[in-house]
Amino acid sequence: MFYDHQYSIKQKQRQTQSALRFISVLGENIAGRLEEFLDHSHGVENEEDREILFNSWRIVQGESRSVNSELARMSPYEMGGFETKWSLLQYSLIRIDYFLYGLNLDLLETRSYSIDDEEREKLKAIITVYQKIHKAVNSENVNSVLVIDSLTEEMKIIDDYYETTLKQLKQD
Repeated sequence: MFYDHQYSIKQKQRQTQSALRFISVLGENIAGRLEEFLDHSHGVENEEDREILFNSWRIVQGESRSVNSELARMSPYEMGGFETKWSLLQYSLIRIDYFLYGLNLDLLETRSYSIDDEEREKLKAIITVYQKIHKAVNSENVNSVLVIDSLTEEMKIIDDYYETTLKQLKQD
């Protein structure tokens, strides 16, 4: 019985690690497409730019949905002594997804790809988050979840409640 429980925990840990590896690949693609989107979102004056914006944003949305699915596969409470970091990473990626989803609704409502400076800054922060995750997962570091410690500044830009969340975690 104990062996079955231990095996189940190990299996959930491998599944969580696998989900993070896949998220890092999706995130790298999101970062690249967001850079392309930002490069062309200033003044859309021709059909080619509109097509680039449409395709880039469509891919960002699709990849973001895939990230969301992978997040559901994660089991942060089975990750040994790093439960809090895994939970915070999962929370952070969910908040990024919420922002992208909300921005998508705004873009649909206005029928335009123009974004304001605050949205542009948040998209740049998302690019940095996904680049850091990808780099951490592909490094020789045994515990790639420790990347969460380097994402604080970017997450404060993306999520207005991140500071409060960090304070709450420190109290628990």
